[in-house]
Amino acid sequence: MNKNRYVERKALCDYDLCEGLFDKLNLTVQDMIPLRKVFLLVTDKGKKILKRCDMKFEDVQFIDEALNYIYASDKDVIRYCRNKDNEVITTYNGKNYIVLDMIEGREATFTNPVEISWCTKAIEKLHVSSKGIEKYLKDLNIKCKYGSNIINEYINDLKNMEQIKFLVKKYKYKNDFDSLFLNSVESMEKQMNKAIELLMNTNYEKMKRDNRYFYLCHNDLAHHNFIIDNDNVNIIDFDYCNIDLRIKDIYIFINKVIKNLVYEKDAIDNILTAYDKPEDKIDNQEREILNSLLCYPYDFVEIIKLYYYKQKSWEQEVFVSRLKNKIELDDFRVELVKRILK
Repeated sequence: MNKNRYVERKALCDYDLCEGLFDKLNLTVQDMIPLRKVFLLVTDKGKKILKRCDMKFEDVQFIDEALNYIYASDKDVIRYCRNKDNEVITTYNGKNYIVLDMIEGREATFTNPVEISWCTKAIEKLHVSSKGIEKYLKDLNIKCKYGSNIINEYINDLKNMEQIKFLVKKYKYKNDFDSLFLNSVESMEKQMNKAIELLMNTNYEKMKRDNRYFYLCHNDLAHHNFIIDNDNVNIIDFDYCNIDLRIKDIYIFINKVIKNLVYEKDAIDNILTAYDKPEDKIDNQEREILNSLLCYPYDFVEIIKLYYYKQKSWEQEVFVSRLKNKIELDDFRVELVKRILK
């Protein structure tokens, strides 16, 4: 059995799908269809997405008001629906739920240059529409959610990598994943150090203190969070959004795209060109930060943390296969970095 399918089914079984819940949601449900870890509801008010909510109230409130602010100038952004009490969160049998409108369309393809350009423009539209969002939220007494300091994150990752390496070296029996990790970790640590050094020599920390550079960042710009209908692009799933430097969001998107294109530099140039409107240009400071972030072996670090900190319940062979793939692909990223920094 596919492990991910099992996890999704387990999550779906935790829903209380009954008239009592639907009454509180103020919906007449005609049909229910499981979709990953959520349910598609066919209702008297159209198609809706029903989703279990484990976020804090203040985080949902932040996302709700942030999306309302953006919606004023970007109608392609998804928003929460209200229940019969005009609230976003609906509590039933001790469990919290949220409902969103279903966005019709298909997921984006990150190997299609036209669709990559469309998605880039959708990101730019989101960022531009969020200008001034910090003041707006503070005026409403909404607690703002800010992005963490990447330099501190990277330094912590490096410390964790050292600790994991120290422990794995002591294992009496090393499996295939352990061996792959130990064969690559020294090289990856050098790259991590290089990225930290480069980032510390940019204006990153200064810009983090300057709200002129603050935007709403999505932070999960994977292909499945772009829904395309004809040439219209909707961005969905803002669970991880916060206020941060937009270049971090652009980096996340670029990193998702270029791994599908064997780390082609042209793909980065095309994304920056598609984003770069004259009135909202990405400046040299932001480009320096982007180059520093690209030096970081993000995919390798993430799968190592997922495995040794047991954050995913994948089968052993899945972990090994993915680590092999990430190590092989990383050679292309290293070559890309050499071209960028020369």
